[in-house]
Amino acid sequence: MAVRDISVCISSLETDFSLLHQGAGLAAAWEAHLSCCVVGIQPAPVYSDGMFVSLDIIAGQMQAGEEDILRFRKNLHIHMQENLPAIELRETRAFASGIAEATSMYARYADMLVARMPEKTDTARHGEIIEGALFGGGRPVLVLPKAWKPAPLGARVLLAWDASREASRAIHDALPLLAPGAEVCVTTVDAQIGWKKHGEAPGLDIAAHLARHGLRVTVRNEDSLGRPVGERLAESASNFNADLIVMGAYRHPKLAQRLMGGPSHFLIAESPLPVYLSH
Repeated sequence: MAVRDISVCISSLETDFSLLHQGAGLAAAWEAHLSCCVVGIQPAPVYSDGMFVSLDIIAGQMQAGEEDILRFRKNLHIHMQENLPAIELRETRAFASGIAEATSMYARYADMLVARMPEKTDTARHGEIIEGALFGGGRPVLVLPKAWKPAPLGARVLLAWDASREASRAIHDALPLLAPGAEVCVTTVDAQIGWKKHGEAPGLDIAAHLARHGLRVTVRNEDSLGRPVGERLAESASNFNADLIVMGAYRHPKLAQRLMGGPSHFLIAESPLPVYLSH
């Protein structure tokens, strides 16, 4: 089944509209419908010494927040009319703490969500947008670096394979994106042999399965060499000249990934090329 319906999600905390241009480029290449979920971020009530501040102050903050949202919407509409093809807009409002939930509702009605790779400070809440689609929406997410220029995807793909449910889900969700006869490099890092782990020949079973889909598949079993797994995967993708990394997202709890890092957390923030995630 081909990709026919994709969505991008931005918040009123966004500082530029480049993600819309990237999404439009992908939609044109895949002949897909493109929608944009716009979340207007409302200011949260302010506390002082454990108590609410005066109602007048809260009302002023809410009014200022509403003016920011309306200004953002006006600039967005002007930019779209002057620079982009027709995009369906879906607009809502939420507190900053509710952006993941707002994203999840709209992500459910698309084949996948296209999101921005978070910056280190992530003031625009891109990380929460990604998590909202993955966990609340149950949809795959294509995460794009800010500087990425729309280009064909799916001709040379690195599959980050750890023999998990999430990795299997990711590659099967990604099949509609792959070009006919695409080259897929099944890559493991520190693979462990055993029937409950990677089997007797790590990567071989999934490689054989993908080959039956008409894909040209190779297997690389890498050693981490004491470095982070995500870093080794990014290096392998570069060596393979991949145009896309496919991986299962957040096999371990999100909080643990945020505190201690992990392949998903690393690649979502540091990958030099697009990353396709599924949970």
